[in-house]
Amino acid sequence: MELTSIINVRLVDCPSDMDSAIKQKAESRFSKELLKSYRTEDELRQAYKLFTDASEGSIISKTEVKIAESWVKAFDKARQAGFRDIAVEEAYFEVRLQ
Repeated sequence: MELTSIINVRLVDCPSDMDSAIKQKAESRFSKELLKSYRTEDELRQAYKLFTDASEGSIISKTEVKIAESWVKAFDKARQAGFRDIAVEEAYFEVRLQ
């Protein structure tokens, strides 16, 4: 299943002199690792939504908390993959669902 069309990943606040090819590779590594964490588009969307809801103060069930936590774990693994081989201190990955 091709999920890359449902997310948009950007490496933000990276040095202005960073080679665009390096930035694109980092974004690609991040996307691929994040997508590996979910079997379907619906799973990814649900985890993202529940994480966002919880972080904005919404009350979610214990079952939903586990799903939201899966987003945190998947995002961290993706972040580590994205930053592999590059050293940037202030940069971060921004994810948006389409």
